[in-house]
Amino acid sequence: MKITFFGQCTFLIEAGGVRIVTDPYLTDSIDRNQPEGSPWHRAFPAPTTLQELKPDIILISHAHGDHFDRETLKPYYEAGGTAALYVPEPVVPLAAKFGLQAHPANADRTFTVGDLSVTPVACAHQKLHQDDDEHFLELSYLLTCGTQKVFFGGDMTLYDGLTEKLTQMAPDVMLLPVNGADYYRTASHCIGNISCIEAAKLAKAVGVKYYIPTHHDVYYPYNGCRESWIRDSAADAGVDVHILKVGESETL
Repeated sequence: MKITFFGQCTFLIEAGGVRIVTDPYLTDSIDRNQPEGSPWHRAFPAPTTLQELKPDIILISHAHGDHFDRETLKPYYEAGGTAALYVPEPVVPLAAKFGLQAHPANADRTFTVGDLSVTPVACAHQKLHQDDDEHFLELSYLLTCGTQKVFFGGDMTLYDGLTEKLTQMAPDVMLLPVNGADYYRTASHCIGNISCIEAAKLAKAVGVKYYIPTHHDVYYPYNGCRESWIRDSAADAGVDVHILKVGESETL
């Protein structure tokens, strides 16, 4: 498996001849749809396009605009892109409203593409949200190819039983948000994630080889996390952390 980072929660993961892109946010659509004086400003321009990444599968963790960005997705499909788009089942109607044909993903229902298997995992974005049919609105994903496993968290917070579930799944590497949450961001309707301290402790408890931080760079410093905090938290927890710059890759 080869993992390449493109900012926020956008990764290209190459495994078993399949190219997977997670939560592609490759525009400045959030910035342009905010009122004057908003703190939401990209720290750097979008580094690539979905067309250039040539995905076979696109995995969406939830419906927030910096994870499910129609301005990234629509031009790709309008230009003839053919990647299979997977979203949490309750998000399928929103995808249709955007003019996108999406496959429903549901917790613990594994699907396969070639030699790759994808297992959605129930995700809490501050808390677990379900629709009337008990389908989760937010998902993480475990990608398995041969003996190698990568866990993509998306936006997430911890809940009872998650650590034990992930320990049983035994990922080699975890891609985890680290920007945390606080009173002031929550009061301004910014829904937070696990902190760098929690991410490091989770990675240590699960027993991964190392973890890669996400959600720390695009909107730094308003909704990011300093690299020194990430490194210090990992050192305190006794776990290895690999901080990727945009465009940098790791090969398992």
